[in-house]
Amino acid sequence: MKVPDAEHTGRPWRIHELTRDFRLEDVWAIRTPGGGPDDFPAMCAAIHANGGPEQQPGPSRFLFAVRRTLGALLGWDRAEAGTAPRGRSLRERLPHDLRDATGGPVADGGPLTPVFSLGDESADELANKTVHAVMHLGWVPTDGGEHELRMAVLVKPHGLRGRLYLAAIRPLRHLIVYPALTRQWERAWRERDLPCPPAAGEAERGTGRGAGRGAGRAVERAVGTHQIPPSVLALGSVPVIDYADLFTLATDATATPERWARAMFGDVPTPGERLIWRGLLGMHLRRGPSPDTVAGWRIAGRGEDWIRLEAASWFLAGNLLISTPPGRVSLATFLHYRRPFGRVWWPPLAALHRSLAPGLLRDTDTALRAARR
Repeated sequence: MKVPDAEHTGRPWRIHELTRDFRLEDVWAIRTPGGGPDDFPAMCAAIHANGGPEQQPGPSRFLFAVRRTLGALLGWDRAEAGTAPRGRSLRERLPHDLRDATGGPVADGGPLTPVFSLGDESADELANKTVHAVMHLGWVPTDGGEHELRMAVLVKPHGLRGRLYLAAIRPLRHLIVYPALTRQWERAWRERDLPCPPAAGEAERGTGRGAGRGAGRAVERAVGTHQIPPSVLALGSVPVIDYADLFTLATDATATPERWARAMFGDVPTPGERLIWRGLLGMHLRRGPSPDTVAGWRIAGRGEDWIRLEAASWFLAGNLLISTPPGRVSLATFLHYRRPFGRVWWPPLAALHRSLAPGLLRDTDTALRAARR
């Protein structure tokens, strides 16, 4: 939950020495029942193991995917857009006694870079063309005699663009991102079973912490008509397939293709789906729930183990194909560019689409298996 700024400013954290020119944006408390004074490293390990982007709920993953896509389109996150043009990395400000205190809970390959890590606090930073931001974690005693985590976010916006960007995302952070992150980290603490993260690659193979919850199981992907079996391509209805991808997950969940489709997308589109399909792609979607539609897409064809959804805009025609061969579920997307604009507009959005599809399959599989119990 969000807590007063004094929960951060009133404590003698070492981060204060490094961030005098930063603004405190948020302070949140993460409950860790049973936490003792020496358990900060265990909390960091739990975050590293079970608190990364792949385990975040769909709305948060969607927002981060949108941000990555915008960053790629507008050049916010290029290597030369980091700290150098606007200021030094906090690593360059470290006093001598902190220069060897590296490490922290950031996920490998994530956007954050470690600054320092001590027995009761750590700091990681991110810098791009919009903002230089710091995530500070601190381990604090509670009135009940236990300890819990505090997360503080400090920012230094880069000019008017940075200030406008922070103002635009503030409601999303407070309503979606941070509450979901808080719940995720609290769950990571409760479900910890080892004080250190799993070996590299375990999560993707489904053998590490989180295996069996759907979070880390591998999703096979194929992009392009040359990588997709002809038998699958033959189920599409667009006149020419200009773009195609196929994502497949092994599963023991049993459901009809239509039930899979409705569990993935809903009877009516969610706000995130409306933003992508209507807002960005201009798709004409049916309004309201109907036995003839899934999330506004028309059910245009079906077989014993597949269902095809159709929708179109002035520049695209699309199919969503859900198939359920034994022990597997697949989601295929076929697009036809009705106008040259589609060839320009879709490719950057395809990266967003491909980043969301694996999590969508895993989340749906988890929900259907839970409903079966």
